[in-house]
Parts: sequence; structure tokens; C-alpha cells
Amino acid sequence: MNPIKLLSLRGFACAAALLVLGGLSSCGILPKKEVVQIIVPQVKVTADPSWPSVRWQLSIARPDADRLTDSSRIVVSPMPGTLQVYAGAAWADRAPDLLQSVLVEGFEDSGKIIAVARQANSVHADYTLLLDIREFDAVYASPAAAPEATVELSARLIENSSARVVAARIFRQVEPASGTAVPAVAQAFDGALNKLLPEMIGWTLNAGADAFRGAAAPVEKSKPRK
Repeated sequence: MNPIKLLSLRGFACAAALLVLGGLSSCGILPKKEVVQIIVPQVKVTADPSWPSVRWQLSIARPDADRLTDSSRIVVSPMPGTLQVYAGAAWADRAPDLLQSVLVEGFEDSGKIIAVARQANSVHADYTLLLDIREFDAVYASPAAAPEATVELSARLIENSSARVVAARIFRQVEPASGTAVPAVAQAFDGALNKLLPEMIGWTLNAGADAFRGAAAPVEKSKPRK
């Protein structure tokens, strides 16, 4: 793990020298440009034959997240109650946008739904999937162990015509990393997402199919009493 970098002792010494000498120094305190490794999740959803094929349209809202998670930095928890970010590495997009994108692609790749889009695209959808990111970080159970990629999302499926919550569920996946280096942690996130997303997609299709079938069921008229 390579957590947030702090100004080195050499940097402090150079800064002190500048104050004392009141001029330029050869210490070179200007920070060098950090080389950032961009991480793109490798997620591929394979449709389960048991998933229903649906005739309704779905919009996926941008997931809500706390300020630290709503960024492109890869969050790490080195100990309970403590959050940092990996230095020199970042996601290809902010975490909420990244998750929204892989979900849209997952539904499209499933071939089980006629239309799915981001909520911002103003598609006239029958249902909206709302998400809260409860956890999206690498968690250390102990300083000596490798971290675990932890993804926890709270999901609500909303019927747009009535604003009614037709289903709600919390999804969680924990995938151990093979080591402490960033590539190993990134692979662990891939593993967690490749398990969690199919589970969420199947749940959404089934919950929406049940709600849509119920809404489409004819209402029996009461017969007049003789």
C-alpha cells in the first residue's frame, strides 16, 4: 500500500533554508509531477438464462456517495474508522459515474431489456434504479494482511408513474486481493464487481417484471348484486 504522500523531511529542510537565506535554494522544493496510474475496471456481465426478458425501459440514476468516494481516487481503509487514498493511482472516472457506466453496459450486454440509459439522458423510462454507495474501498483487516476490495450498494427500484418503491435491497461483495500493490487491488475490485453486478441486474429484472406484470393485470369489475 502506498497511502497519501506527506512532504518529506528534505522538503521541510529546503523550506527552512529559504526562510533563513531569504533567497533561492538549490534544494528544488517544487514538487515533481506525479505519474498517475489510471485504473479501468474489467467488468463483463454474462446473462443468466433464468433472467426474464422484459418489455419495459429502465433509467439508472447516478449513485449517491460521500465526498471522498465521489472522486476518481481509490479509497483505502488501513484501519477501522480511517480512510486514505492510494497515491499515484486513480479510477478512469469518479466512482459513481464509473459504477453507473458499468451497470448500463451490464444491462445492455444482458440482452434482456429493450432499453436502459442514464437518468440524465431523459429517456422516458418505466422504472428508475436509485443507488447509494455505502462502501467502495480497499479494507485492511490487519496491517499484515492484504486488503479486501469491498463494494456495498443500497438499491431501490422506483415505478416512475407512481413514484412507488417496488423493491429495495442491499448488495455487498468482498474480494480479497492477492497482494498490496495497486494492480492486485484493482483485480480484487474487478472480482467483486463481476459478482455483484450480475446479482443486481438479475434482481432488478425480476423485481421489475413482477411489478410490471401486476400493473398490467386486468382489474376485475365487481358484478352487481341480484
